[in-house]
Amino acid sequence: MKILFVTGPSFSGKSIYIRKEHKDARVVNINVFKKSADAAETNEELEEIAKNAYFYCREALMNTIRKASDNDTVVLEAQLLSKKARTFFLNAVREVTDTPVECVLLCPDEKKIRDLLKDHPTLISLHEYEKDKLEIPSTAEGFSAVTEVFPEFEDTDWFSLVRKN
Repeated sequence: MKILFVTGPSFSGKSIYIRKEHKDARVVNINVFKKSADAAETNEELEEIAKNAYFYCREALMNTIRKASDNDTVVLEAQLLSKKARTFFLNAVREVTDTPVECVLLCPDEKKIRDLLKDHPTLISLHEYEKDKLEIPSTAEGFSAVTEVFPEFEDTDWFSLVRKN
């Protein structure tokens, strides 16, 4: 089994990268909690679900790894901006398996991101905020490898891919 964390700020191309490079992977997304959120009947329930998103995602990751075969690739798709967040999920993996975990950090061209999001200033602000908060992952955290990927978006209908997520 191969386990891969695909990380980076919002709108860095994580979903596109996974669809292009790991199309047959079992993908766990931080948004796994959305199904539960749809069932919330009150704002308080919705707030509680959102607060626990990392825990829902952690459980989904662990369950996906348990069900995966030796030939499967399991991908965690999440921002994971801080070492603390990455450690939270690495520890979850270690509860299930000692399989090495690789990390891919998406590093898009910032000018291209601003061009793609030019009609969405709030999304640009979100991306820039997250980029500023990013702590670069390293093998010292427990990853077997860390790869920085510089994605290209020229031939991609970017927003249609994002909407499928």
